[in-house]
Amino acid sequence: MNYFKTIRFHVIALIIIALFIVFTYWSLPNTFFQQDEWQGLAEIIYYQSIGTTGIVNYFFPPDAISHFNPLGAVFALVESLLLYTNFTPYAWLSIILHVVNAFLLYYFVLIFLKSRKIATISALIFSVNSVSSQAVTWVAAASSYEIPTAFIIMSLIFFHKFLVQEENKRKNLVLSMLMLLISLLFHEIGIFLFLFYPIIFLLYKKSERKKLFKTFFYGISLVMLVYLLMRIPFFFIDLHIVPTVTDISRPPIIVYPYRLISLGMKSFAGSFFPEKTLISFSDQVVRLAYPQFVASDNEPNPYIAQLIVFDLTSYIISISIICLIILLIRFTHEKRFSGALVWSFIFVPTSLLPYAFVLGKAGYSSIFSPHYYYVCSIGTSIIIAIIFYYLLQKFSKSQVGKFLVFLILSLYIINHIYTVRASVERLVKISTPIKSFLATIKSSYPKLPQNVIFYTASNKAYYGMPDNEKTLPVQIGFGEMLMVWYQKEEKFPGCLYKDAFFLDILTEGYRQCDGRGFGYFRDYDKLIKAIKENNIAQNSIIAYSWNGKSMKFSDITEQLRAKIKDDISL
Repeated sequence: MNYFKTIRFHVIALIIIALFIVFTYWSLPNTFFQQDEWQGLAEIIYYQSIGTTGIVNYFFPPDAISHFNPLGAVFALVESLLLYTNFTPYAWLSIILHVVNAFLLYYFVLIFLKSRKIATISALIFSVNSVSSQAVTWVAAASSYEIPTAFIIMSLIFFHKFLVQEENKRKNLVLSMLMLLISLLFHEIGIFLFLFYPIIFLLYKKSERKKLFKTFFYGISLVMLVYLLMRIPFFFIDLHIVPTVTDISRPPIIVYPYRLISLGMKSFAGSFFPEKTLISFSDQVVRLAYPQFVASDNEPNPYIAQLIVFDLTSYIISISIICLIILLIRFTHEKRFSGALVWSFIFVPTSLLPYAFVLGKAGYSSIFSPHYYYVCSIGTSIIIAIIFYYLLQKFSKSQVGKFLVFLILSLYIINHIYTVRASVERLVKISTPIKSFLATIKSSYPKLPQNVIFYTASNKAYYGMPDNEKTLPVQIGFGEMLMVWYQKEEKFPGCLYKDAFFLDILTEGYRQCDGRGFGYFRDYDKLIKAIKENNIAQNSIIAYSWNGKSMKFSDITEQLRAKIKDDISL
């Protein structure tokens, strides 16, 4: 009877977790592809056009020495072949993967702490965590964050079993290392486990540690060697592939020790508080302590607030959180809870260490992209769950106290749900015009001319562009979007995608190869020049105008063709 009660509790808990996730991300299928998704689809089209060599090169990114994800590339390739620009399945797949990770975390905490309540709270917090929600809302992150995280949690599960179970020691270690290796072949975010596992092993009870040392040492060394052997060839191969807009320059070697230390120090602030909250704290500090950097509209200088002061604020908040965790470890009487707090205390900073090696200008940024905290949120979820459970125990004899703890926990979870849903709604708002632009154009012009040129006019600048650079409200080159959008029917030659020609939001131009031509312009004079130089027929021009005030997207093709005819005949 107890067995069935236990099973029923688990089933109910997992259903609740899944429902919370679905409710939180319900509007995600109403969003649309963001910058990297368009770029990824364009690259796949380009590589496929080259043939076998292109498919092979697709698995080698611009900087394969530091970034190698063959399984992630396979997943992205299969996903694009099956779904292409049908966005809804991408969104639901991302949500489902997040559900799987929440279930895995529930199971891991359950076997780790032997507490169904803590497992449920941990999984719920992980499920709705607004800090790391970008890993779910950004569907391109499925193969880079959600799937490798699933294998990381499975690796943690088997490693824990290796440490605590008497039977199947070697089998559990082998499975743990295998899961780790698979996660690394999707994305390198799990490489921190090569440091984390030895630390946890050294903290394990001395008698068992001595007995398991050889097994553990040989197991982790073998996986490290296999992974290293996979990476060594890239130090001797000169890869010539399509360039991207990403800066992959390397800083001096002396920068890395500083990054590792500073990242570990700031990790708790970024993993416990959303980016906007930390920026608000930083802005307030500038107003109070550095008024000389506050403009007349009471807005702090962003270069001061979001760099120097942001770091300072993150250090102070992190130190406060560290002190709180140390106090909890000190005053928690149950060994399993103090052990889990120590485990999480180590997990949070080490899980972020790989990002100390981010290349280019992004590596110097004080503010990390939210999806970087996805794995880290495993540790923060456990810490927060233990804190709430500890408080429930403290007030176990007080109905008022228990009610207040439940109220705070509920408000905490509701706040995260509201934040994520608001973020998704913002994405919906951004995505709606983009979907409308593409659908409108394609429905009006289902078949394109052999040498087509698109022209768009706008009365507004977007996304920080100068006032004289009036564009459509898109975050990537609209020419690239149009090519990808029409690719299935038009079968544009891959050479049109070479060098990511139309990728930048401000790019204008015309390219012709393998019997097809494609162009995109916003500047009328440049359009006229391209028409004359390439002898483009006027009926090959498709034009639309966008009014940012009335939100109206109008077909001006006939008017523009008539104007072009008059101007060229002059």
